[in-house]
Amino acid sequence: MLSVHRTMRTPVFYISHGGPNLLEDVEKPGTFYSWFGNYVKEILKPKAIVIISAHWQGEGKCGVKVETSEKPKLIYDFYGFPKRYYEHTWDHQGSPEAGFEARGEKNGNDHGVWVPLKRAMESNRDIPIVEVSTLGHENMAMHTKVGEALEPLR
Repeated sequence: MLSVHRTMRTPVFYISHGGPNLLEDVEKPGTFYSWFGNYVKEILKPKAIVIISAHWQGEGKCGVKVETSEKPKLIYDFYGFPKRYYEHTWDHQGSPEAGFEARGEKNGNDHGVWVPLKRAMESNRDIPIVEVSTLGHENMAMHTKVGEALEPLR
């Protein structure tokens, strides 16, 4: 009998994050985030999470930025919500050594990163978060190259 051993690649998720009111959502899509948090922490157990946020853009022809803070600040880049949403904190860590050729920057995590991940995993000290910007232009070939550069992390 021939046995074929295949290594499972870590899945890639596209997640729409919505506003900070997602933090209190107990129905759909909130139930998805509860499932997702358990799936990540209990089944996948990744060494880190790389998340690309369209709320943060690089500059110039090839500029990609990577958040390199060990303890990134939270950026409350949403408007018109009740005050309690601007008081949220999140127990998480970043990764100073992102391992990606890009400009490292201590920018913080925008709500496109911290809101869905906090909703999924209240505390995230064990899995570093690496936020990556999109490019500051709409050149599809260059965005594809960013994806190809990140592919080995799977």
